[in-house]
Amino acid sequence: MLQKLCDRRGPAGGVLHTPGCEEAPLGALLLDLEHALDVAENPATRLCTLCGCAQELTPMLHGFDHDIDS
Repeated sequence: MLQKLCDRRGPAGGVLHTPGCEEAPLGALLLDLEHALDVAENPATRLCTLCGCAQELTPMLHGFDHDIDS
């Protein structure tokens, strides 16, 4: 699930969550794996550590720079 973020200081980013994550807001966009990986490749995207998204996707993203959101 993608939580879109707006930051006036830089490009819009987002936080990826697994479905059912308590931190994901209502209405967060549900993505299939291929789209989630595409979004996760964006350096402005963070991966939620609370729901396990970071642990699941990080091995698949070897070589890409991204932040982990705790």
